[in-house]
Amino acid sequence: MKRTTIRKVEDILRDYPKIDKYIEKREQELRYPTVPRDDNVGGGKAQYKYPETTLNTIITIDDDRRINALKHQREVIDDCLDDVGHDTEVIITELYFRNHPRYTLVGLVDNNLLSVGKARAYELRNAFVNECAKRLGLYDL
Repeated sequence: MKRTTIRKVEDILRDYPKIDKYIEKREQELRYPTVPRDDNVGGGKAQYKYPETTLNTIITIDDDRRINALKHQREVIDDCLDDVGHDTEVIITELYFRNHPRYTLVGLVDNNLLSVGKARAYELRNAFVNECAKRLGLYDL
């Protein structure tokens, strides 16, 4: 797998704890858009035109590409985490989900936080990244 693909998946994994905040922020942007100021002094407006902002907001939120992409990423990572064992979950949580990781992959093995050796720990991490890349559609041959 290309190094750029691995880095992209790792970036997505690092953003995983913040995905709900990103979705909420984007929904707020769509619900309460900033309306540009109308400098048309003296121009006429339709008197009996009723806004359909609620309906338009619902349609916009459901069709928004960014929100759907974030939800897809969250679902893929959740599914991948459900399919792995305890050691892989510890590796991914420590390396990618923490703001300030306390251990490296070798540190996890040396401090007996994993029940596997260094080579197996690297294999578990790489297998998880590969599986996420496949499910995200980023996997290249």
